[in-house]
Amino acid sequence: MRPNINSSQSGQAKAEYALLIALLGLVVIAVLILLGPRISNLLNFASNSISGQTASAEKSIQDILSDFQARIQAFFDAHGYWPRSWGDYRFTDLGLNPADWIGPVNGIYWSPNGEKVGLSNKAGDNIQLYVKDLQGNELHLYDGWNIWCVVGGACYYHTVAPGNEVDISTLRAVIN
Repeated sequence: MRPNINSSQSGQAKAEYALLIALLGLVVIAVLILLGPRISNLLNFASNSISGQTASAEKSIQDILSDFQARIQAFFDAHGYWPRSWGDYRFTDLGLNPADWIGPVNGIYWSPNGEKVGLSNKAGDNIQLYVKDLQGNELHLYDGWNIWCVVGGACYYHTVAPGNEVDISTLRAVIN
């Protein structure tokens, strides 16, 4: 009896398709793992904005800032110097996973830098930040500029200097 050539070719094609689908599945899983935190942060921020939960977002901003400042102070108390301010070290020195801070959290990009924390948006994103100075004037944070909050001190618009102090409790992020 002769083997059926069409039957063996059909089996080989099915095996190739199965391998191709498995490889595609692995690629999809890898992409989701890499982009998961960014997607989650964006969806949470959009959900809070749509549902009008600005008060809880502001409270969360305060909580996040307080946590950063406490971690920075604890690092200084333990080592006698401020944590590093470059690359992933700015987060790992504080016991944080850098992947959790790549994208915006509550509409803000967080950047610990030695004895201070920078809060900003990025050029090209659709997020705009607004904060009030100590006289109640609303300031728009330009793309790439920071609000600097010094551990144990005040928060400043763009540059740590007298006259640039802001009321961080008025900070709000707006999606355009």
